Amino acid sequence: MESSKVQEVEETYQKVDPESEEPNAARVLALDMILKSLLKISAFLSDFLLEFCQETTHHSFTEDGEYAVPPSTQLRDFLLNNLNVTHPLEANGVFDFLVTILDLLPLWRSVEEEPLSSKFEVYHQVAKKICNRCKLVTEYPVERSYCLIVSAFKDFAFENILKVIRIALMMMPCDKEGCGKQTYVERVISKLPPVFTIAVEWEKNETDEDIFATNSVLSTEIDISEIFKYEGDSLFTKYRLVSMVCWHGDQYSCIAYENRSWVIHFGIQNEVIGDWNRVLSIFAELKIRPEILFFENVMGRDQIVSGN
Repeated sequence: MESSKVQEVEETYQKVDPESEEPNAARVLALDMILKSLLKISAFLSDFLLEFCQETTHHSFTEDGEYAVPPSTQLRDFLLNNLNVTHPLEANGVFDFLVTILDLLPLWRSVEEEPLSSKFEVYHQVAKKICNRCKLVTEYPVERSYCLIVSAFKDFAFENILKVIRIALMMMPCDKEGCGKQTYVERVISKLPPVFTIAVEWEKNETDEDIFATNSVLSTEIDISEIFKYEGDSLFTKYRLVSMVCWHGDQYSCIAYENRSWVIHFGIQNEVIGDWNRVLSIFAELKIRPEILFFENVMGRDQIVSGN
């Protein structure tokens, strides 16, 4: 997207006085870009439409058979009515905002199936930790998380960065008072999540070179078994990047893979970017910082798309 178009959209979404009870424009735009990113995920979109249809009556349609109010608009209205959107987002706050949205999703529809937010849940079944100094044995319950959080990075291949994070996650201090020795703990997952989310934390004071270096090592495909020990029976552990929530100044955008090309959504506008190299060029040109990256299981996405 050209700089002139970015400026035009920024003028449309002017920041609201933080003390005002009116919705903060930047936060509302962040909500819109999060929703747009979620609806680009096949596993989310298919279940979202299924849930909507299960509770939709004929009164929800016009005489032409169209939705009186589009499903995405109804979801947006529900979230606006149940979220605090009057205050600006703090630095790196868009991820916390996403978590709040995911926690609200089960309240949107009263269907009995798994809530939409379950598509993003990763369950870690942590093995025993045995301290090799004091021999204390510690067991951990199943943990749930929505995503992996990483800091801005550079000079490493993306998967190597994830491997380093995996090692860091596996080292925990001994729980015995006076010991505290760092002990190896293996985090195990037995079920592959349909969607794997990575949040990137930025310092906000990066130089242009820092932003370029970090963005340059991003990958459009990852193998989740490089991050966690996987003990399930699926051979398809690879995930493909499908959408991103990005930060530009005080504004947010969505960049998604659509019809074999990357497209940027900025406010009410959208523009075809092209291939991944062109995406990286746009990142450098506009100093865009990706903050939330949604990866979808390759096999699961292909099955949904072929089924449709």
